[in-house]
Amino acid sequence: MPLFPVDRLREIGCELFEAAGCRADDAQAVVDHLVESNLFGHDSHGAIRYWAYAKSIREGRFSTDTRPRTVRDNPCVAVVDGGAALGPIGATFATRLAIDKARAHG
Repeated sequence: MPLFPVDRLREIGCELFEAAGCRADDAQAVVDHLVESNLFGHDSHGAIRYWAYAKSIREGRFSTDTRPRTVRDNPCVAVVDGGAALGPIGATFATRLAIDKARAHG
């Protein structure tokens, strides 16, 4: 298996997802998730997915012009609609929301 420096792998991923239509911050969220998967030894869920994710965007299975949103919000729980964004984008949104809730009520 070829080896790539982590910084270069991140750079390639961000360029690819931005070229596919993702906002820079969304591209970064996706790339961070995929590269971290590689670094933790989960190569099947890592940068090998760049191509499949880009293809799915091109085929319309994911949207690049949407933002996840909170559909229902309570002090301890929320329902999030990912808006057809790539999974790491919705997951990042939901994780940040959960952290904010924990800090506010911790």
